[in-house]
Amino acid sequence: MTNTNDPLDKLFVSESQAVDRQELAELLSPFLSINKENHGLDFSGKFHELSNAEKILLVLAAIKARSLVLGTEDKISPSEIIKMEIAPEGSIKGTLKILLESRDIKSDSGKYSLPNYKLSQVVARFKKLEK
Repeated sequence: MTNTNDPLDKLFVSESQAVDRQELAELLSPFLSINKENHGLDFSGKFHELSNAEKILLVLAAIKARSLVLGTEDKISPSEIIKMEIAPEGSIKGTLKILLESRDIKSDSGKYSLPNYKLSQVVARFKKLEK
């Protein structure tokens, strides 16, 4: 991978790939905000109109944003998502399983995260929703 002109280079992704912070902020801002005092997620009315998969993708993106600013872990457990009351418990667990099987998210020690290299795909998914 030393040849920077090799068109195949764009096929390679890395967990350490930098996050486009502007892109992440633009993705999240219509749907939620992060409370400065308690670091909790505050959801807008627009958020509640989304499918469970879209809600979970945004929650994982918000956890990533919070970790980038606060230096916290960028993973979250299903029980933490359930406590947010964004969808019924069974729906959250089922949706996490579907997202994991489709490789949209990843799991490590029972906690879920959105890989950095998947962020642009999530942004593209939400841009399609706007149309």
